[in-house]
Amino acid sequence: MPPKIYNKVVVADANDNVIGAEFMMDAISKGMIRRAARIYVFNESGQLLLQQRSKNVLKPLLLDQSAAGHVDEGESYKQAAHRELFEELGLEGYELTEIVMSFRTTDFFNAIYKLVIPDGTPINYDPEELEQVMWMNIEEVDSQMLENPEKFTPAFLEAWALLREKIIST
Repeated sequence: MPPKIYNKVVVADANDNVIGAEFMMDAISKGMIRRAARIYVFNESGQLLLQQRSKNVLKPLLLDQSAAGHVDEGESYKQAAHRELFEELGLEGYELTEIVMSFRTTDFFNAIYKLVIPDGTPINYDPEELEQVMWMNIEEVDSQMLENPEKFTPAFLEAWALLREKIIST
């Protein structure tokens, strides 16, 4: 399978000021700070939707937040969040709750959003991007992260460790 062609992504300085756009792999190889939107989708029962990344993408088969992705050139954080929700999970038309903006993790400035959807809402995930999705109770997420941190993306581990309470309580 040929490698996926990526759009140009927004790169930022140490204060989250946009300094331009680079093709994703170039930005990564240059160690540039990138912008990303991350969405934590909960159902009304309080379970968190986790995705297992596909074998066709970076960090293959690792568990990650519900939907996430780079902010593409010309997009805002919120536009990227809505695009990723639709591309990865088939969810559209929902209002997102902002948890935090310009949240710094190792490689990114992040906008973190939360979405609560009705129990039983169909999740039509993209098999090119995701291997599977699963609903987990918060206690299951915490214990899995503690017992098997190597099964999770570094960005998810980092953001969850720092923002867990705020994400859950918002």
